[in-house]
Amino acid sequence: MIRINNLNKFYNKGMLNQLHVLKDITLELPEKGIVALFGKSGCGKSTLFNLIGGLDSYTDGDLIINGKSTKQFKKY
Repeated sequence: MIRINNLNKFYNKGMLNQLHVLKDITLELPEKGIVALFGKSGCGKSTLFNLIGGLDSYTDGDLIINGKSTKQFKKY
């Protein structure tokens, strides 16, 4: 199971061109089944999937996979 708690993702955090692309995302994905994510272009769908897949790191919050937090794997 995948659980996302108050996940935030910033690009260029603290800079003039800071971009807050994911804002306090909380959701739980079931262990089995199909999940579809819909949204307008540029709303953060691919960013969210990249975070879940470990291809990118999140700024704040927590991503829990099979009961284990991924905070220890965050890149700073």
